[in-house]
Amino acid sequence: MDELLEDDTPVVVGMACRFAGSDGLTEYWERLRDGRSAVGTTRRWAGQEPDHGAGFVGGFLDGHQDFDARFFRVSPNEAQCMDPQQRILLQSVQHAVDDSYLTPADLRDLDCGVFVAGLPGDYRSLVAQRSDVVYGTHSFLGNAPSTLSGRISYFYDITGPSITLDSACSSSLAALHEAVLNVRAGQCRAAVVGAVSVFSTPEVLRFAQRSRMSSPEGTSLPFTDAADGFVPAEGAAALVVMRHDEARARGLRIYGAVQATGTNHNGTTNGLMAPSSQPQARLISGLYARAGIDVSQIAYLETHGTGTPLGDPIELEGLRSAFRAAGGDGCHLGAVKPLIGHTLVASGLASVIKALLAFHHDTIPPVAAADDESVSYLDVAPFQINREPLPWPQDKPLCAISAFGFTGSNGHVVLRKLPAAPADADAVHRRQGRSLPFCLSAASRDSLAALAAATADLVAELPEHLLRDLSQLLLRRPRLPHELVVVARSRDELRAALTAQERPAEEHGRTPRSADIDRLDDTLRDLVVLWRTHDTTGALGRRLDAPADLAPLALPAYPFEKKRHWVLEEPVAPLAPESAPERGPDPVNDELDGPDELDGLVRELCDRLSALLGFEDGSDEVVPGTRIVTLGLDSLSAIQLLSPYQKAGSAIKAHDLFRHETVADLAAAIGGRPAAGPTPDRTPAHPSDRARQATPLIQWSQYGDTGRPTLLLPPLNCDERAWTQQIPALLRAGRKIYVPEYPGHKGTSFDEERFSFEALADEVADFLLDTVGGPADLVGWSLGGCISTLTALSHPERVASLTLVSCAPRYGEDAFERTLDLREELRLHSGLLEAVFGAGDNLAEKFSTNASMDILRSYYTSLTAFDVVDRLPGLGTDCLVVRGLGDCVLDEAAVAQYARVPGVRLREFADHGHYVPLTAARDFNRTLTEFWAERD
Repeated sequence: MDELLEDDTPVVVGMACRFAGSDGLTEYWERLRDGRSAVGTTRRWAGQEPDHGAGFVGGFLDGHQDFDARFFRVSPNEAQCMDPQQRILLQSVQHAVDDSYLTPADLRDLDCGVFVAGLPGDYRSLVAQRSDVVYGTHSFLGNAPSTLSGRISYFYDITGPSITLDSACSSSLAALHEAVLNVRAGQCRAAVVGAVSVFSTPEVLRFAQRSRMSSPEGTSLPFTDAADGFVPAEGAAALVVMRHDEARARGLRIYGAVQATGTNHNGTTNGLMAPSSQPQARLISGLYARAGIDVSQIAYLETHGTGTPLGDPIELEGLRSAFRAAGGDGCHLGAVKPLIGHTLVASGLASVIKALLAFHHDTIPPVAAADDESVSYLDVAPFQINREPLPWPQDKPLCAISAFGFTGSNGHVVLRKLPAAPADADAVHRRQGRSLPFCLSAASRDSLAALAAATADLVAELPEHLLRDLSQLLLRRPRLPHELVVVARSRDELRAALTAQERPAEEHGRTPRSADIDRLDDTLRDLVVLWRTHDTTGALGRRLDAPADLAPLALPAYPFEKKRHWVLEEPVAPLAPESAPERGPDPVNDELDGPDELDGLVRELCDRLSALLGFEDGSDEVVPGTRIVTLGLDSLSAIQLLSPYQKAGSAIKAHDLFRHETVADLAAAIGGRPAAGPTPDRTPAHPSDRARQATPLIQWSQYGDTGRPTLLLPPLNCDERAWTQQIPALLRAGRKIYVPEYPGHKGTSFDEERFSFEALADEVADFLLDTVGGPADLVGWSLGGCISTLTALSHPERVASLTLVSCAPRYGEDAFERTLDLREELRLHSGLLEAVFGAGDNLAEKFSTNASMDILRSYYTSLTAFDVVDRLPGLGTDCLVVRGLGDCVLDEAAVAQYARVPGVRLREFADHGHYVPLTAARDFNRTLTEFWAERD
């Protein structure tokens, strides 16, 4: 493979599609292989049909009005104003990304670009019938062509080129061409290429009929004497394309390589819409010459093949001329439009995916009407048309694809089929009878249930020896809020566990984890822990087998929720500001009088958000703990939401909206004091009365369901990733882990008036009492050590033991300056740390929360004032002090102060510094467990 391709050759590592009668790659291939047409009649526009009520003929998608708005963080009011092309393409792109086994973080790292195409869109004509929304922001963005690409880049937070193209029916090949150019030029190292065609009205079908371009018989028969026009169709397709060296380095499965791409225009012909064989021939022969394409290696050419009596003969003549110029003898011709119709701007990608599936299955699919004895084919010599599926010839690895736009823009692509990699007997250890984890995750309980059912269907047909491959591939799928982990030894056990999953109840909260991961060996248990903790360091991916080394299983596509979002015939909450209740909110005091008044403000804000965003009455979509970022608010909606409160006296600003984590936090900011309300995906389940009256300063994450409670408090500006080397080991040792997220970290709110180290220590103590339910072992690193020390001094009955890592009982004025030298320590241990976190220019960023300098300044001010030296003799908790001798922040004099602690133990690590838990993880973990064992 490496000898055939240059490093910068673009390869396809993921793809997805949705066409008439084919919801996904598997169904599409089955239709291609069997030659079954999905063209038919729709009653979508009842009462608007021609010919005395006869339905429109075409290739139509099911559920074109449905969308999983919650998954993509879009509000119902915005979703109903979005062209369905935007919605359907978003879902197809997500399926393609899943198929590639890349994560959003990978896409960002690759500077991923977006190159897509869509129809001009007729949904705007339906939006125009709604006077209350037609001039709104949602309607403008929801129907702007540029939003088709922009919304994809926005959702994945990717910053590469983002372009929407339109060259009519050659658009998707033009998009692929632009993606290839950008990848080769280094503008991006990966690209999403997509296209979508959806009819919201019968406008396109009527135009095709009146212009006599579509088939009166409703059939597509290219290159036959019965060809009388094309059949319009809907469809969506997406590819993930990246540099070959990147795909190889990541061990990704490769469907095929994009060997060459090209575009041109017909120029002046008999008419703007008239095709011309000579420009088509020049495009193809010129591309072959520039790219060094040997036409004798082309086994198959997927034609544009619209089935029109004018276009087909012209395309044949262009192909003959191009192949003659290149010295070729022809090849097999194909056309997908008889099966799914002409998907217009998506037709080029429909052909590309057909070719890549043919590569994957080593088969040239038949032409749909080839076995129809009543149809006579034109003379296509020197090309051939096969009536049955044929084995792909091993000496002909190339496939060519054409697409021609009705305004004269032409596109041509050459794909290369790569030889199957030789089997590596040592690459994957498929020992049968071993307990394996099968991890499923979804954004909703309904989607999780559907995913479990689809996976059970896959398992029913899966050979026993491929269970490990399935387990490994599932662990590469993203971890979403709802999970199901099944541990099984055999196919029958796995299928029984999956099919036994009843549809989840509608109560609040996550779907319970069902697996006892103690059945797994240490290595597999670590993998599940990393998956459950939303690993963002890349450690999980590095520990898994490479997708290219595993069987090419077709995992179930993510089952999006199917909720109708349509601008007509659907009641919707008014969007105009004057639609708010006549009585505005009461004047907002500087500080609310009590929890009852605060609760009232929270409930009012939930109601206003639900109305503003269009959630159904009585739904639980907006509750006090709902995260603001998931609601789909934009800046204009924020102004509309907050304006009444500003008029009532609140100092809240619209640009501050996304600084608040939850609706309860936002209510607190509006009301002038912290508000109550649970934070989703956080641990506290039984808050104390005091916690109910104020949003906690600290948020907590939990790992493990049972075991001895252990709190791991990280350093300043660090999150749970700082404990990457400890969490899996401690879970194996039977511990239940809690890790805090400090105020102002990861964009969480920061209340300067309430902030102090003492306040954080009090919250830790309350958490131990209310949630943990008893004394716990505290391990505090640097800042975490300061907070742990104060907790043990003020609430000794709640602390079973205290381990202080790289922490001093007193810091001087130069505390901040000393931390500047930590980068050098990271550099010295870069080899080890890159093995844990992956390579990068700034290793500190791998576990940083990116707190702002203003917030860090508050922490450093408190740190320089921190002094517990005189209180150390009163520290009655069993205490272990850990220090690296090379720590640039601490000196011997500072650490020596801990000698005042009765019975203190000191463990020093030579050749290590401030980052002992990371750089000396194994010895540090052993030190911890031995310390705990001694005191037990």
